[in-house]
Amino acid sequence: MKEARRIPLLKKMLGQLGIEEERVRLDWVSASEADRFASIVDEMTEQIRELGPFSHNS
Repeated sequence: MKEARRIPLLKKMLGQLGIEEERVRLDWVSASEADRFASIVDEMTEQIRELGPFSHNS
C-alpha cells in the first residue's frame, strides 16, 4: 500500500508550500460501506468549508 506511505510525505510537502495538510485525507472504504463513504464525504466537505477557499499568494 504505497498510498499509506505517500500521504504523510504529501502532507509535509503541502505544508512547505503553505497549503493546509487538512485538505488531504485518505480513508479505506469498501464498496459495501455506502453510509460510511457518505459520512466521510460530509466530514471532509465540512472541513474544507471551515478552511475556506484556497488562495496561494506567491
